[in-house]
Amino acid sequence: MNFIMQQLVNQKINSISKEEFMQLAEKQGYPLSSEQADSVLRILRQHTINVGNKKQVESIIYQLTKETDSYVSSTVSQLFQKYSHML
Repeated sequence: MNFIMQQLVNQKINSISKEEFMQLAEKQGYPLSSEQADSVLRILRQHTINVGNKKQVESIIYQLTKETDSYVSSTVSQLFQKYSHML
């Protein structure tokens, strides 16, 4: 696992703005509404994200599944998966 890349990704996820998150999702082909982005960021802000911690990522995805709709949790899961090979 590339420690430097992991730290950069953690820093970005922990500090991403709503606008940046929506742009990233749309760029990757997963458009989100403003309300959906708010829901995701509310949940992400409850944690200090460490993308190298697979249990934490799974827990966050599970929380998203419970507290948002399946599209949102699936979208975030796919975004994590898309970039996990870089870590």
